[in-house]
Amino acid sequence: MKMMNKRQQSRRQFLRTASMASMAGLTVSPFLLELNSVAAMAQQSGTSDYKALVCIFLSGGNDGHGTVIATDAESFASFTQARSGAPGLAYAQSSLLPVTLKTPQSGRTFALNPNLTGVQNLFNAGRAAIISNSGTLIAPVTKSQIQANSVPLPASLYSHFDQSAAWQAITATSGSAVHEGWGGAIADILGSQNANSNSAFTCISTAGTALFLSGENTYQLNVTSAGPIPIYGLANPTFGTSAGTSALSSILSADETNLFAKEYEAVVQRSIAAQATLATCMLPAGPTGVANPPQYLDPTTNKLADNPLASSLQTVARIIGGRSGLGVTRQIFYVQLGGFDMHDNQAPQHARLLTQLGSALEYFDSAMQTAGLSNNVTAFTASDFGRTLTANSDGTDHGWGSHHFVTGGAVNGQDMYGQYPVIGSNQANDMGAGRLIPTVSIEQYAGTLAKWFGLSDGQVRQVFPNFGNFGSNPYMGFMG
Repeated sequence: MKMMNKRQQSRRQFLRTASMASMAGLTVSPFLLELNSVAAMAQQSGTSDYKALVCIFLSGGNDGHGTVIATDAESFASFTQARSGAPGLAYAQSSLLPVTLKTPQSGRTFALNPNLTGVQNLFNAGRAAIISNSGTLIAPVTKSQIQANSVPLPASLYSHFDQSAAWQAITATSGSAVHEGWGGAIADILGSQNANSNSAFTCISTAGTALFLSGENTYQLNVTSAGPIPIYGLANPTFGTSAGTSALSSILSADETNLFAKEYEAVVQRSIAAQATLATCMLPAGPTGVANPPQYLDPTTNKLADNPLASSLQTVARIIGGRSGLGVTRQIFYVQLGGFDMHDNQAPQHARLLTQLGSALEYFDSAMQTAGLSNNVTAFTASDFGRTLTANSDGTDHGWGSHHFVTGGAVNGQDMYGQYPVIGSNQANDMGAGRLIPTVSIEQYAGTLAKWFGLSDGQVRQVFPNFGNFGSNPYMGFMG
């Protein structure tokens, strides 16, 4: 028999250990996704300068046209005509929720979708702002420039995968080929403010691994509404026996000499430590911690139902509530509400999802006020893209620019940032069927949030390579 050298032995030992761990249940997602989610970083006491950003991603491409609606006579007539082909998408003006801007847009009036009562309440209280016609851009662009192919455009417009990636990445230039998100890039710069052993809690997702939170040196931690994700085989008896659990623990803590295996072991041990710390520090749900979210009235059934987005935001609030124990002053969260790709049956589906969104935003804002953190936490919406103004037989199709909300006590609210587009097909801002050419870039939207979060102007431009393409002062002014 041929003898193995030491490197071959180490490799075989590592593969055997990995195989045994796999048999014990470690291949079950999401734990393997968590192996990259913990890295040790710097201890720092005190959280008086605490700030958090909460990205609420409306997955599938939210219909911005049907979310924020221009109600001046000319605009509303064009909207109604474009939507008349699909039942339930041409709203009665009396059913809309009017909003009055602090900074009027000449000749225009506006309202929210009938199901966004929660957002209307926040807006009227000065705690929410509207970002108009924002989308993925590399540089400002006009319809004639697009037709002449004279300016660069984001890769694969109207593609869910590519445009979700372009929205979340530091640049829209290469679409899904970019592997660094702007939340993670911000954390790379400011993460050192968090505790050395606890910077694993800088970037946290309640919706699985997200490009938005991927940095060069910062990794994301995934949690669920039930709390931190344990290693299944350690949290529960492996094969129903304590002996199996002990064996798995021994495998995971074995003293390795192979560098590959040694690093694997270190990551696993950090993961175990992070899970234990978060489980200890995060506040409980309910009367003794963060109040449970109220049920919402589902407009499709007229019955009360649990709100999945509000439950995710409760988890965020519970983690924020444990910030002192975690030793963090900066945190970035990612939550998601899916189901917005509505090519058909849009009216009832959109009504249900927007009711969830409005109710969840109002609940989370109340939770932050109760915690005394209203000015420290800012939530904002994002989505793959907008949708067409014109309706197909029962829904809308993929678009480009859309409208978004920013909420929190630090927001310069009760206003709209960015010029609301002219409504109607074949307009100067229309790529066809009412697909809006964005006039506000993601870099401007995100850069304004990053500046509030603590980045200098130079650091903002470091995170967003295309930021300088949008004028000498691309900031939007919606943050105080």
